[in-house]
Amino acid sequence: IALCKNFIELDPNFPGAHVSLALAYQRQGRFEEAIAATQKGVELSKRSAGPLGVLGYCYAVAGKRSEALATLRELEKKHARREAFGANLAYVYVGLGDKDQAFAWLEIDFQDRSGNLAFQLTNPILSTLRSDARYTDLRHRMGLRP
Repeated sequence: IALCKNFIELDPNFPGAHVSLALAYQRQGRFEEAIAATQKGVELSKRSAGPLGVLGYCYAVAGKRSEALATLRELEKKHARREAFGANLAYVYVGLGDKDQAFAWLEIDFQDRSGNLAFQLTNPILSTLRSDARYTDLRHRMGLRP
């Protein structure tokens, strides 16, 4: 949290610093602060899909289901315009506890041959998927070690 705040002090308009701060707050169970920080990142990024996916995730883990679902709808529209990765939607589904839908969106990225997918699989938001055989299978099909 202190490091993220230092980054924000250096560049208050860098969306990634606000999103990283949000995830740190979320891990501590500070959900309202996480949502506020992510909202700032979303605003600064002009509602880009990465921060939106994290916002939907934060809404979901905070129990704000209707807000998470609204974020999913926005991300689905962005994905249809090729402005979002499936992983961005997978984040929200992980927060909602829907692993099947999370894997479905990761599979879409795989089928689209998204170069971003290998990076996304390292994201801590997706860590709850790592114990699932589908995660190992996906990594295997990508040519990555389990």
